[in-house]
Amino acid sequence: MSQPSAFQQQQRQFLNYLRQPQTAQLPAGFAPERLTVYVDLLYNKFDESLTACFPVIHSILSNDDWRALLLDFIAKHRCLTPYYRQIPDEFVQYLQQEREHPDDWPFLAELAHFEWIELQLSIAEAEPVTRKQLSDADLLANVPVFAPVMQLQHYHWPVQDIGPNFLPSEPPETATHVLGFRDSEDQVQFVNLNLATAKLILLLNNGLTGQQALQAMKSDDLKDAQFLELTQFGQQILADLHSQGAIIDIRPV
Repeated sequence: MSQPSAFQQQQRQFLNYLRQPQTAQLPAGFAPERLTVYVDLLYNKFDESLTACFPVIHSILSNDDWRALLLDFIAKHRCLTPYYRQIPDEFVQYLQQEREHPDDWPFLAELAHFEWIELQLSIAEAEPVTRKQLSDADLLANVPVFAPVMQLQHYHWPVQDIGPNFLPSEPPETATHVLGFRDSEDQVQFVNLNLATAKLILLLNNGLTGQQALQAMKSDDLKDAQFLELTQFGQQILADLHSQGAIIDIRPV
């Protein structure tokens, strides 16, 4: 393997300095004050992108902690994409797989993923949709059709509630289930779910009618009166998902 040329070595030193200006050696032939301009440009570009995508994380960290987090990301994470709009994707990977800092909030990676999901829902390509008026009977007898841009996510932390006024130190006993979707007005919506509703949505996504999905949730030891309660509960959930814009249509079996 041929040795890198002097120009290539200088390029690597230059890039290494941009990523780690506090510790990297100053490349030969460059004045510190001129390199500082490039260092600031790089940081500001990352700051602009990540502040916009992760406003909650930005709001719960001090200015110094936010800057330290971004500098660590720039220095240590090897981005595999040349596209500026994919910097948030890389940031989530960094927090999930690489970041280890004892002073971080324990929910930081999950909160970042939740905020990133909102970005993915907002930019996903899909044809415009119209939410049709549907009765409870329609939703039970047919297969509910969900908004084409939708994701069901599960977290250990109550990510949708976290903010400057709520910073939990311990996860709750029950997991957090969140349905995110883009409605017929092209707005991203999030709905907190209980476990039963999350299971119901998974069954419906497998092509079951509302009635079939509720039947699949029935346990063998469930009495008829209890199943009637489950059916009434399911009808209300289906109606709520429709009114909220998650269910937009039906299709026959």
